[in-house]
Amino acid sequence: MENLKKKETLKKVDFFEHQFFITDKIFTPRPETEILVEVAVDYIKNYFYSPNFKRKGVFCVADAGTGSGCIIISIFKKLEKIMKAFKVRYSFVGIDIDKAALKLAKYNSKIIGADVSFVCGNFLLPIKKADFIVSNPPYVSLKVKDKIKVDDPPHTIFGGEIGCEKILEIIKQASFVLPSGGFIFLEVGYDDLKFFGLSELGKIYKEKIFSFAEKMKFKIFPPIKDYNKIERIVVMQKL
Repeated sequence: MENLKKKETLKKVDFFEHQFFITDKIFTPRPETEILVEVAVDYIKNYFYSPNFKRKGVFCVADAGTGSGCIIISIFKKLEKIMKAFKVRYSFVGIDIDKAALKLAKYNSKIIGADVSFVCGNFLLPIKKADFIVSNPPYVSLKVKDKIKVDDPPHTIFGGEIGCEKILEIIKQASFVLPSGGFIFLEVGYDDLKFFGLSELGKIYKEKIFSFAEKMKFKIFPPIKDYNKIERIVVMQKL
């Protein structure tokens, strides 16, 4: 990491139960994303204890758009003991199109002690199979670009004119990667739009996600709210 330190300023941020290194060119983890980790961990634990759990084969969790690696690393660490107890053969993988982000994610994984691999690619395209998928993709609408101030790189924040465009891309890819019964957990931003006087756009954003997911043969669970009572996490199961 010495070369990175010379070019960019490293800083530590607290996320979930660990500290992660980030730079000003990588998305800074937010507290609400900890809910995404908690929800995914709960579902995976329930899966391990269920009759549907198959001990044969490799159990795979993928993080689409991993950034600093904070989500996939946190999930792995939370499940590490139970996987050892159940003798689970596993593969945890973080995927990102940004090679600099992957380099930092690998470093975070190493210092925290997580057995996570990282690959370069567009969301889920580099992998063929995953049992569970998590993602905090760019999900803010470009309609509010001039109304907010963020220090994160724009490509990590804005998901398109409506905001759901990257989410739809991930759902489509997930439909080919997940087996029947597999889950995807997504952080979304449609409910935020009401604070900008864009409630109708928020409804369109939500409807596009839900209708497309149904088209791709997903069962949609009731959205989970964040600390501010905003619908933030969407859980879907492949039928």
